[in-house]
Amino acid sequence: MEDAIVRKLREHLSGPVDTECKVIYLLCEIRKLLDKQPPDPPLFALRLYCNWALHVDLSRSRTTRAFLERVDRFVHNQLTPGTDTKETFAEENSLFREFVYLDTFREELSRFLAARDLPTALCAEDKRWFTFLAAYAGVVEDGSLVCEDGGPNELRIVDKVTFTKGPQIIEDSHVPFGITWDILLKDGRHLEVEVAAQSDQKFLLSGVNLV
Repeated sequence: MEDAIVRKLREHLSGPVDTECKVIYLLCEIRKLLDKQPPDPPLFALRLYCNWALHVDLSRSRTTRAFLERVDRFVHNQLTPGTDTKETFAEENSLFREFVYLDTFREELSRFLAARDLPTALCAEDKRWFTFLAAYAGVVEDGSLVCEDGGPNELRIVDKVTFTKGPQIIEDSHVPFGITWDILLKDGRHLEVEVAAQSDQKFLLSGVNLV
């Protein structure tokens, strides 16, 4: 017998997800399934963007820990002169691209839907995806998402990362909003990072400010 949540999602995805209410419903039901039937391996980006829309913090998971370790290395490289290498630059670029272009979110959502034999047109068709993102931008307008480690604190520099919706700082942007990272350091300072990208994916702009 088909799961009731899956059945509701099938009906919901039969049309466009083009309003804030439709986005919230979709991500709320997906979040229920993620908790009810945790995927292996975990879909961290999908859970992150579901939680941001629902204003639920991320903590106490190995995937959150792995993400924070990547941010910790980035901050360490930013604050430590002489640590920049081709490898660190490539890792930094990969870290930002995942969250600026939302490619990982799109790919994991598609994989999640396909695994449950649900329609994937939302992810497969650019027009539907960008319409969805425009509505999603309205959902996260006044909310933030906090990623913090609930286990033994062995990170060198970072305490937690808070995501908020930022301005669209590039006119020809890949998505209809920017993402601002507020990285709280263990010494009480904040590292603010704004990242944006062009729609043709040829240019990635990042601004880093220590306060």
